[in-house]
Amino acid sequence: MKKNKIFDFIDDEKIANQIIDFSHKNITTVRFLIPSIHCNSCIFILENLPKSHHNIFDSTVDFYSKKIWITFNNIEYKLSDIAQLLDSMGFTPSIDFESIKNKKNNPNFFYRKLIGKLAISFFCFGNIMLLAIPEYVGAKQEDIWFMENRDFFRYLMVILSLPIIIFSFTDHIKYAVLGLKKHVLNINIPISIGLLVLFIWSCYEVFFDLGSGYFDSLSSFSLFLLLSKIFQMHTHNKILSFDKNYKSFYPVLITKVYRNNRKEEKILLSSLKKGDFILIRNEEIIPADSILIKGSAVLDNSFITGESYLINKKIGEQIYAGSKQKGEAIIIKVIKNVDHSYLSLLWNKNKSKQYRYHKLFDLNLISTRFSQYFTPIILMISIVTGIYWSFSCNISKIFQTVFSVLIITCPCALVLSSPLIFGNIIRFFSKKGFYIKDIFTMERISSAKTLIFDKTGTITDPNKDKIYFIGSMKNEEKKIIASLLKNSNHPLSQKILSELSIKDFYFIKNFKEIIGQGLEGIVKNIPVKIGSPKYLGIENKVIDKNKINQTTVFISINHRFIGYFLFRNYYREGIENMFKNLKEYKIIILSGDHNNLEKKYLKSILPKSSHVFFSQSPEDKMNYIKKLQKKGERIIMFGDGINDCAALNQSEVGISVSENPTSFFPSCDAFMQSNHLNKIFLFLKISKVSAKLVFINFTISLIYNSIGILFAVTGNLRPLIAAILMPLSSFSVIFFSIVSTWFLSRKLIF
Repeated sequence: MKKNKIFDFIDDEKIANQIIDFSHKNITTVRFLIPSIHCNSCIFILENLPKSHHNIFDSTVDFYSKKIWITFNNIEYKLSDIAQLLDSMGFTPSIDFESIKNKKNNPNFFYRKLIGKLAISFFCFGNIMLLAIPEYVGAKQEDIWFMENRDFFRYLMVILSLPIIIFSFTDHIKYAVLGLKKHVLNINIPISIGLLVLFIWSCYEVFFDLGSGYFDSLSSFSLFLLLSKIFQMHTHNKILSFDKNYKSFYPVLITKVYRNNRKEEKILLSSLKKGDFILIRNEEIIPADSILIKGSAVLDNSFITGESYLINKKIGEQIYAGSKQKGEAIIIKVIKNVDHSYLSLLWNKNKSKQYRYHKLFDLNLISTRFSQYFTPIILMISIVTGIYWSFSCNISKIFQTVFSVLIITCPCALVLSSPLIFGNIIRFFSKKGFYIKDIFTMERISSAKTLIFDKTGTITDPNKDKIYFIGSMKNEEKKIIASLLKNSNHPLSQKILSELSIKDFYFIKNFKEIIGQGLEGIVKNIPVKIGSPKYLGIENKVIDKNKINQTTVFISINHRFIGYFLFRNYYREGIENMFKNLKEYKIIILSGDHNNLEKKYLKSILPKSSHVFFSQSPEDKMNYIKKLQKKGERIIMFGDGINDCAALNQSEVGISVSENPTSFFPSCDAFMQSNHLNKIFLFLKISKVSAKLVFINFTISLIYNSIGILFAVTGNLRPLIAAILMPLSSFSVIFFSIVSTWFLSRKLIF
């Protein structure tokens, strides 16, 4: 790759800091704005950069904001090298620091560019149609004035068509070529073929005085293609804005600390601002770039870089947004305002590698099943049509029919089907306390047949649990226990901490929490362990677990067992009716509890075909899901988002159920406010209906295209008429999507 120095300026430290989102040792994550991202093949090409470039570790695209995040080896590459690489691929970065700094959304700028193109295209279209009028009305050889000036009219149409071809190259032809280089048959291929051959043949007719060509069809096709593109962008920005801002509706709470009076307060993430002090517990995600003020930060940056090693930070050092604390609670000072889009991107990219490219290649997705066949079929129909009409020895008829096929089958409407319907349903769900990551997750929800539930904190209500301490505990021991529990965000830890009502805490060292087992640390030079009997090493020694019929948390101070907290479980309101309504699904309960009475109760309220498994570790849950997936089952897992991380990540759809979410759960595809869990049947029902609506939308478009193809291949449809009819398909899809989802949300409202 030849070095181009036009991007060297971004290597300057002050400029680089504005576009770097993470940097540690040899790893850097940089953010670029790519205006030319416009289709799935663009996403495919850009997200496959790590496969073709060894020192690029990760590449993630946010389609709607047209941004790319690239994680690379900063020893082998400089920022300017990455920018140059993108430029050489046809994806020139736009380094607009002012818009980045002020968070102005760049699609508005692209929208204005499209309007400019539309104005020029409309000017060319209008004048070409005007110049074509004499031949439309049948000017004859006897019309001496026309015969003397017709060459001027025709060559003027050639000149007026040049801006159209230039726009077509930047919007379609370039990306068709890029797709072919990557062995991807994208929808730009038939569009590009139609535009190029139409232009070349029209020029051939004019230059050899064989006719006036098809410049009218070329200009109208380009004009209405632009209109459809603007309509889609307007739809994405207005109707589908959920993908950019719906995550700001999340009830994610952050623990804000007031340093003067040591007061703690739960605030919404959207309320967090520069200068605030916040408390971050074990397994919580850092929501904004910050400075470490108190505690020992042990950070897991795999959420950002994909690398699994831990990084230690000292007081005064910077911590990047997206890092996960793996240890004691720390206090940090926010130095940059929260960027929701970056956190949302991190959440989206963290799903396991097997689903990394599900947006493009999951064969169970409606859009993917269609798109893998659409372009080859259209090309085949066009070729067969051309061959058929070649026997008529009418070259003009060959081009008319082939171009009409390519134009009338433009898939703009089909591209909008899934986003419009699933997007509107997601917006509706978010108002009801159910937050779904994206339309692809929505589609997988609609096709799942197996539901797996965790018990504690998921179908039980920790707010109504009664806590009893069995044993002897002094006030000093209460304070020691509370000091350890304060560092954990597990629901049981927080429930016990609230019950102890301790406001002043001791400093803790060597904090460690093992998911699904317990936590430990050194408080006042005394070792403290809290968790299961097995974790404390007292199993079958101190207490007979078969005599305990509730959830338990055991305590050991200075290697001495002092007692245990006993929870009397209360199941969430409406849980029995919920399971009755879900009888058409295969239901499985996976719990870490050992309580046989709880197991009997659950079996009594579940459908007969259900299964209940207790004494399940996080690994057991994950392995059980893998076993079901090998049988072809598609699974939705409901968990508390902490102990169930592995299972949530393994399932097709992982849903975290929470009272008051206090951290981001990167393993989840969605999360739900716990008071809406009993309405999951309605959520699933609406998801299924919405999938059927997408199929109906596809059917409407396919019927429209089939009728259009029938007229086109029989020679009864001129390219000009096809170009005018093409946007009507988009309008019909959008109209049906809006009306059907509005009716669905009102009919099934709860």
